[in-house]
Amino acid sequence: MNTNIRFTLLRANFIFVVAFAASSCGVPSSSKFVVISDSNIPFELSITTTSTTTTTTIAQQPDKSQTNGSAQLVENINETVDLYFISNNKVLATRIQIASPATTSQVLAALVAGPPSGNAGLGLRSALSPQLNATIQIAKGIATIDSTGFILAGLSPVDQRLAIAQLVLTFTRRPGIGQVIFSVNGVQIAVPRGKGDLVKPGVPVSFDDYFALLVSE
Repeated sequence: MNTNIRFTLLRANFIFVVAFAASSCGVPSSSKFVVISDSNIPFELSITTTSTTTTTTIAQQPDKSQTNGSAQLVENINETVDLYFISNNKVLATRIQIASPATTSQVLAALVAGPPSGNAGLGLRSALSPQLNATIQIAKGIATIDSTGFILAGLSPVDQRLAIAQLVLTFTRRPGIGQVIFSVNGVQIAVPRGKGDLVKPGVPVSFDDYFALLVSE
């Protein structure tokens, strides 16, 4: 039952009882309404009830899985690639970032473009011509680099070895490539190895053939 209605009924009953008791004790009846002071009303009838409403706010926790996923996505956009450039007539690996997945064409373009700017490329040079145009085919772990012009044209004997070393060391560091063959317009050519000796046309060369040209760390 509603608290206000209950309170009204109890108060009316109390007034009736008081009036009945007064009439039974010989108090003259009167047609006037008698107001009872609050001090004569029992405490239980005079109390009022109040209601309160509590609102609880729950803070929404950030979705950590979504945050981690975004970070992972950023990490996967680029791929680290080792490119080999020349330092004091030796060859040094330089790590750069290329859009993932890095293709052989992208790696070749980055190598031909020359050393990176800033501190990463300080003191480095390349023996490869910026106009080098070549295609790369991979079969059974052997990459065939076929250029449209002679790769070693106009280079000194030292730079000829260093230019071939740049290409061989860079591409044998790529997954699935262990050896390299060189050709010009589809015709296989002889190239110098790290120690200066020539390999016959069509004979593949490997990372180890140019190990002597690496900068000692």
